[in-house]
Amino acid sequence: MSNTQYYSETISGVEYENFDYPASENGGSQTVSFHWSEDVNITIHVDTSSFDLSVSTIKHHIDGLTVAVIATESAQLEEKVRSANAIGQSVTSGFFRLIGSEITQQMVALKSRVDSLFLKLNDMKSACQRIQQNMQQDYHRITDRYSSIFEELDRELARRIASLDEAAYGLAREVSLEDRRSFDSTLSTVPTIFAEENSQTQSVLLASALRSRMNGLLQCAMAYLASEKRTSNAVSAMLEGGGRDDSATVCLPVMYLAAKESTPAPAEKIVTPPAPGPLTNDPEMKRKILAQFRERNLSWRPLSGESKDQIERFLFPLIDAIHTPSQDQDARVRKMILQLWKNHTPEALPF
Repeated sequence: MSNTQYYSETISGVEYENFDYPASENGGSQTVSFHWSEDVNITIHVDTSSFDLSVSTIKHHIDGLTVAVIATESAQLEEKVRSANAIGQSVTSGFFRLIGSEITQQMVALKSRVDSLFLKLNDMKSACQRIQQNMQQDYHRITDRYSSIFEELDRELARRIASLDEAAYGLAREVSLEDRRSFDSTLSTVPTIFAEENSQTQSVLLASALRSRMNGLLQCAMAYLASEKRTSNAVSAMLEGGGRDDSATVCLPVMYLAAKESTPAPAEKIVTPPAPGPLTNDPEMKRKILAQFRERNLSWRPLSGESKDQIERFLFPLIDAIHTPSQDQDARVRKMILQLWKNHTPEALPF
């Protein structure tokens, strides 16, 4: 747009002028100063109509370019979105088809395996049923056989008991017969006969009771004498130097460690659990055990693979159970213990 500026200023100054005057008497020169000022008004008019027209034309062109760029970007974004959707759809469908085909293959493989296992289970079921039938038949056969044996034993024992107690059974029958006869008979001589028979029976019963008591007394005496004999033999075995050796053998697990150091004699150590009863208060036990291990004629042999596997079956869980404040330290400790175990050849004494 056009612009007009107005400027107004006043300028001033001092002028000096020298002049000479003729000599009327002496003559000379003199300097005169005078002040001056002037008002200056300046009007500046800038005509920008042509520039404004060109700016308006450029703005119109820029607006058209902006609309074209925005439309191009929108079309490009729409194309990208459409392409991304198409790619995503194809990738998703392809992924699901791949997963579906793999699942179908796994289902086919698992179905064939299930069918084979089902057939195997049916065979095992048939085998178990046959075994059950055989076991039931064997059980019934054994039951019948032993039932007949036990029944025969019961009958034989009944016959033997009856034969052994036949005297008592006969006495009981006679006693019951005499009791009935004493009360059922009406003859006058029966009481006299009954009194005589009753006295004889009582004397026989008293004699048998006395005999039974004497037999029990003899059995008690025999048991007492046998006990005295065993006690005497035990006391004599403890007191006599040449008595029987009734000492018991006590087994105690011992771990023997020998480390070869710079010194000629190796460092030795034994580890034992709490000693059982007879070895609890034995102060010489460790010295005796070390003396046994120090014998030079002991033949140490490497452990067999089976013994080493048994040790590893208990050693590896103990190594896995190691816990320290740092996980890295746990891993290093486990690794070092396993390395020492692999580099070590354990030996043992043969039994």
